[in-house]
Amino acid sequence: MKSMRYVWIILLLLTLYVLYSYNYQKTVGMRLHFLHDNILSTFFALTRTIQSSFPGQIKDKEKLVRLLTADELAQYSTLEDGLYLAILGQVYDVTKGKKHYGPGGAYRAFVGRDASLAFVTGDFTDEGLTDDVSSLTPSQIKSLHDWGQFYAKDYVYKGKLVGRYFDSNGNPTKQYQMVQEKLALADMEKSDEEQKKRMFPPCNIEWKPEVGTRVWCTKRSGGIERNWIGVPRMLYEAGSEQYRCTCVNLRSKEYETHKGSLREYEGCAEGATNCLIPNSEQVG
Repeated sequence: MKSMRYVWIILLLLTLYVLYSYNYQKTVGMRLHFLHDNILSTFFALTRTIQSSFPGQIKDKEKLVRLLTADELAQYSTLEDGLYLAILGQVYDVTKGKKHYGPGGAYRAFVGRDASLAFVTGDFTDEGLTDDVSSLTPSQIKSLHDWGQFYAKDYVYKGKLVGRYFDSNGNPTKQYQMVQEKLALADMEKSDEEQKKRMFPPCNIEWKPEVGTRVWCTKRSGGIERNWIGVPRMLYEAGSEQYRCTCVNLRSKEYETHKGSLREYEGCAEGATNCLIPNSEQVG
């Protein structure tokens, strides 16, 4: 009732303002601007007062997020109650995907729980359907994060699961921070990998049973555009016996720095951009 009184006061003030402006605009001159400023100030003050009268309705979005326990989440596993799942502690309503998440669906095992690990491993045993992802590498955590992005985009967000990743107040736990750290590390590794591919782009590779494998370089080989062509070389990763075919700019600083990790293909001329590798020799 108190809020309705404010509304009526505002309507009265606005009505007086309109009438005053219409009838006396030409006679009051500068006083109109004074009245205008005062009415607007009163309007905004009353608006703030009304807002403060409803503290339970005007809250930060985060404070309105629902917190579910594992038992509560487990209840959302039927078409009647809804189909919910959690990934890294974030809960989504996947009912609209009942074809996949309903009884007999391919992703039925994810419903009513947080089975984050299985999104990466594909292990749907009791041990595999767990939210413990501490065994995953940074790149695997990145894949799991991408799954989370998919659900955030295509399904309705319902809240947080109290447990491994969020406490009873909805605050992140140490396990949540661990995931974020691995995710940041994955981004760094991806950046390093992209930088390495720019320094040493993959070769073009073609295999024909009658002649063997051909490796060659162009200004766009490996899908990386550049202003140099390069020559095919075997690039060995640190501590590994495996290698990949890369295009190397023999005049670059990168070549001088990484000479020890590069090998020439047998029978391939030093400056050749196109080499034929016999069938007996493996091409990475």
